[in-house]
Amino acid sequence: MILSPADKIYLDMKYDAATAIGLTWAGRIDVRDAYEWDPATAVAGVPESAILGVEAPLWSETIANIRDVEFLAFPRLVAVAEIGWSPADRRDWESFRERLGAHGPRWTALGVNFYRSPQVPWKN
Repeated sequence: MILSPADKIYLDMKYDAATAIGLTWAGRIDVRDAYEWDPATAVAGVPESAILGVEAPLWSETIANIRDVEFLAFPRLVAVAEIGWSPADRRDWESFRERLGAHGPRWTALGVNFYRSPQVPWKN
């Protein structure tokens, strides 16, 4: 199985009520929501050995340009990547949010239009 739970990692969902673009049918998904779930326990009765990975869909109904794509994908796509690559016992929200915040200056220098989640201590 490849998992993509809509209420956890659909990148086309709004971050919060103030997010200008995105959908809400699966809920609002901030960075912590995208990070704090475990693929191994996501579907009852499915053994961890049957899970091959995760995917993060980004549907384009509310997207007009690449800047919109960047805004909806970053930083949640980084959370999804860590979920897919790291075992649950090696994931920690506090550590992740600090490491994620360190990407702020890099993304800014590259001109990436990312969402500055208030859940993350963004570095200058």
